[in-house]
Amino acid sequence: MLKKFLVFIFISFLLAGCTSDKIDISMNNGNVRAIRDYEGTIVELPEKPKRILTLSLGFDVMTLGIVPPDRLVAVHKTAPDPGISWIVEESRQIPVKLYFYPFETVLKLKPDLIIASTWTKPEMIQGYRDLGFSVIVCKGPDTVDEVKKTILMIADAVNEQNAGVRVITEIDRQLDEIAAELKNRKEAVPVGMLVSQMTSYGGKGCMFDELCSKARVCNGIAKMGLYNGQFVPKELVVACDPDFFMVSAPRQMATEASRNFQLEYFNDPALQGLRGLNNITNIPDRYLYSATQNCVYAIKGIANAAYGNIFDMSNEHLIKGY
Repeated sequence: MLKKFLVFIFISFLLAGCTSDKIDISMNNGNVRAIRDYEGTIVELPEKPKRILTLSLGFDVMTLGIVPPDRLVAVHKTAPDPGISWIVEESRQIPVKLYFYPFETVLKLKPDLIIASTWTKPEMIQGYRDLGFSVIVCKGPDTVDEVKKTILMIADAVNEQNAGVRVITEIDRQLDEIAAELKNRKEAVPVGMLVSQMTSYGGKGCMFDELCSKARVCNGIAKMGLYNGQFVPKELVVACDPDFFMVSAPRQMATEASRNFQLEYFNDPALQGLRGLNNITNIPDRYLYSATQNCVYAIKGIANAAYGNIFDMSNEHLIKGY
């Protein structure tokens, strides 16, 4: 008898430790579900949210890969800019465009789901929750695997799991295509150096470093031992002497300061004589700062910058699961 009791306690302990990312409470609360977000918070949601608000352009892109535009109440202000955005066409169907997401604006929009990221200030997340909004926090991706996990979490939140799986399938298909093309290259891996107005971006541990790795490009910032968030001094750029430089291609919404930045940077006497000055490559920001399902196109774009047009980009489009 004692043995059976101990076995029962042991099994109960194991079951208690097996938590699910998704907790369905619809049986007790009508058309309400609940999921556990990236931070472990259990969030109650409508059965199928129809007034979705995300708090960044990247999360707009991932969400619009899972649901059509009529289920979003707003998108980021830069969504119509093809230099940085993958959702130019979709954004035309969403009238409200926002740079910021103040409480008073969100109250007017009345979203039934807010999708925040780990980059969102915690006090903002708590403020939305205090106002009664359902807020899930997803990981701001730094790797392709994290992109896929975030897409699946968003798909779960909007109750479109099959659409999320279809997006992941297309990501994996294109990753296989990229790997197959690059594995046969025999030349030395070229060293590329990102020159960005975000002068502490691009080192080890960020999405750009991951994109370079998958594009068979040595990220010059990481090569010099810098991690993402560390300032990139020109002394290290000189020491690296990269094969080519990667800079932002001109954008519709670019400021005069951003247009002048590159000219001033490369005119610095300290950089004269570097190999890469003969190969300064304009790359769209939607590639350089890509952390969505369309990161596969970013990988292809960076590879094309390094090796020539080895990938056909003519069919580039928002990857969707619907």
